[in-house]
Amino acid sequence: MSGLRVGIDGEALRRPLSGVGHYVFALCRELEALWPEAEFFAYARLPAERLALPSARWHLRQEPLPALRRIPSFAWLRTRGRQLAQADRLDVFWAGRTLHPRLPVPVRTVCTVHDLNHLLVPETMELPTRWSHRLWFAGDLKRADAVLANSQGTAQRLRERLGVAVDAVVTPGLAPHFRPLSEPESQAAAVRLAAVDIVAPYLLSVATLEPRKNVAGLLRAFVALKRAGELPDHRLVLVGARGWQRMPLERELAAARALGVVIAGYVPDDMMPALYAGAEALVCPSFYEGFGMPVLEARACGSRVLVADVPELREAGGPHAVVVPPTIDGLRDGLKRVLAQPRRPEADLARRHAWRAGALRLAAALQGRTDAEPARTTTAGSLP
Repeated sequence: MSGLRVGIDGEALRRPLSGVGHYVFALCRELEALWPEAEFFAYARLPAERLALPSARWHLRQEPLPALRRIPSFAWLRTRGRQLAQADRLDVFWAGRTLHPRLPVPVRTVCTVHDLNHLLVPETMELPTRWSHRLWFAGDLKRADAVLANSQGTAQRLRERLGVAVDAVVTPGLAPHFRPLSEPESQAAAVRLAAVDIVAPYLLSVATLEPRKNVAGLLRAFVALKRAGELPDHRLVLVGARGWQRMPLERELAAARALGVVIAGYVPDDMMPALYAGAEALVCPSFYEGFGMPVLEARACGSRVLVADVPELREAGGPHAVVVPPTIDGLRDGLKRVLAQPRRPEADLARRHAWRAGALRLAAALQGRTDAEPARTTTAGSLP
């Protein structure tokens, strides 16, 4: 695409990358490969060292005034970010976090929707983000030239809740390093993990410590099984950043360390395949998710998966996932069931979830082509 000028919301790339951040980063790398002649721009309040820009091809337009860097990110994008983007005379803007600066015609705007947290679980959102979505989410989707979703479940919720038609579904992909390990690799990984107090057998959770992820429910189910003598040797390894409203959970976690709870915090991406492959099961007990990238990654590495009974998590978990209500009793039962089932390798998973395939659908939407994969109605029927 010779001369195409592409802009994005650069705040999606804040370090360390969240699930949305990994999604945006991976698709941006694929766009670079698809469009070697294009120019790419990222707009953010933050300096370059706070962002994970995909490559040196990206022009960073950051807020030069320190006082204005304290403006909430979406408010900044609609004001200062809008001014910077207009000056760059973009052809297209990809809103990887859904909200966008409402650039004037002829700039084409494409929105990706990852979830409907502000409608379904608003109490789990930080106040500035909650109000930004309440004020602008529906309007930004209606003004967009194309709307994409990260899952069929999210696409169906958009249709049923807001009457918004989704032009294409771009599910998360799998990087090549998410795969089963060979025996020598497994042995080397065990040594590396033991150095950070992660020793088999263990159950794994990959989630920010915040209310929507229901880590507290998983912790209580695990502790109940430990005290009943049903998981005598297992540890529970919690990987993820410390989120908001976490202090009551922090106290429970501190008390549970003696029972084998390991708070690993942030783990570098290159260690994640070893973590997944070594786990007895990945557990995703969230009350709601827009998809569930760790579930897909764990499956690719050969791990069993236990997910809450949420349509989007069932979608990510595939045919072999153990699905339970996100209650303490449900999780207790699910932990016993998932450990009793065999591992089932899924050899074609990486092919079916290639980032390049998703990038081709995104590129079609950015160019205004009609060959992007359309959303479809899920077999689950109406969603809660």
